[in-house]
Amino acid sequence: MSDFPSSERRPLVLIIDDEHDFRVVVAHLLDRGGYDTVLAGDGASGLRVFADRRPDLVVLDGNLPDIDGIEVCRRLRATPEGKTVPILMCTVRSPLGTVADGLAAGATDYVLKPFEAEDLLTRVRKALKAAAP
Repeated sequence: MSDFPSSERRPLVLIIDDEHDFRVVVAHLLDRGGYDTVLAGDGASGLRVFADRRPDLVVLDGNLPDIDGIEVCRRLRATPEGKTVPILMCTVRSPLGTVADGLAAGATDYVLKPFEAEDLLTRVRKALKAAAP
């Protein structure tokens, strides 16, 4: 069930992940939760899609084939549009240093794969609410 009345614009979430199946599953989950999604399979295309579509939130894999997710996070934060957009790092990496690196790069929150669907939706809602003017 959506948290947003049908007359309101649904928040747009950019999913940047190199695993096609993961992108599709997360997009479906977010769609059911009341969000629109746009997908990118690597860091460079994610940065382009971000600039073109200006999403309300980014779900960002830490392990991308071209540009590391932490660097993508830094680059997003360096843009005027990216300074305030919530970024949820989502990766299988679990060492504590990786979490700290992602947060230091400007990530809003960190979700480790695998995760529970409701946990991701809760973090997305929380991040969007905190970022609301």
